[in-house]
Amino acid sequence: MFVFRKIFIVLVVAGLLLTACGGQAAGQPVEVQITLTEFGIVSSVTDFKTGVPYHFVVTNEGTVEHEIMIMPPLKEDAMGMAMDMGELDEMALAMIEASELPVGATASFDYTFTEAAPSGALEFACHTPGHYEAGMKLPLTVK
Repeated sequence: MFVFRKIFIVLVVAGLLLTACGGQAAGQPVEVQITLTEFGIVSSVTDFKTGVPYHFVVTNEGTVEHEIMIMPPLKEDAMGMAMDMGELDEMALAMIEASELPVGATASFDYTFTEAAPSGALEFACHTPGHYEAGMKLPLTVK
């Protein structure tokens, strides 16, 4: 009987340890490194999964301030010309404003995608005047 009690205690302790480790790993966000330049966006990840927490670390390596938004792409005919920054901000799922990303700065945000988005449905974009039109965007997918 004593042997069974020892085995039971070992199994309970092992189960608790595994549960603690598994819960901790599941809660850890995936870090995504994004670099902004003139006039490009480079990301360490462009394929995302719903329900996974992501921690975005954005560095402005350009020579002017930039911003970063996760949002649907603008239609080619509009290119943001007909929209003011407030309307663009409302469309964004997540963002860091230009005032927070001057030259050489690094800023971060956390975001978890809740819905799938096929290629072309979402993108990283900089809507500092003239930047998006110069090609400062990067498509992403969410599965």
